[in-house]
Amino acid sequence: MSVKVFFVGNPFGGDDGVGPALYSLLKDDSKLKDFELMEAGVIGFDMVSFIEDEDQVIIVDALKCVDENEVGEVKVLAESELEPEVSVVSEHDFGVEKTAQIMRMYKPRMKSLSIIGVKVKHLQGFSEQLTPRLQSILPRIKEDIRKSILELSR
Repeated sequence: MSVKVFFVGNPFGGDDGVGPALYSLLKDDSKLKDFELMEAGVIGFDMVSFIEDEDQVIIVDALKCVDENEVGEVKVLAESELEPEVSVVSEHDFGVEKTAQIMRMYKPRMKSLSIIGVKVKHLQGFSEQLTPRLQSILPRIKEDIRKSILELSR
């Protein structure tokens, strides 16, 4: 059994690229050396091909928020909290909610599936940059993500 952490998001979609940005910051982190970290971009349900039975899966993605004061907050969602008909997390292929359903259907022995969402407000159509606000708090977000990964893997 291994813990696989997928960092998803569109690096050309403004703050939707927070997943890949966090992967760049955490990929060589010594505290996460026992985890399989992968920048998944927008591959969506193709993540299933990287999962083995008994794996614990964590997906890091942008989480839409309305209130500017919530930007940068990290929220952990259990698989049971995802609603397939509502796009809570930014959309990649079918969206993370539908991807979670597909993962569970094809990998029923998967140990667990969790989502770590980073709250963002601006999901631009095309921008290679995170917004200045999100960029300025990225170091704190990185620490929150690391902590969440370690807690989920206990």
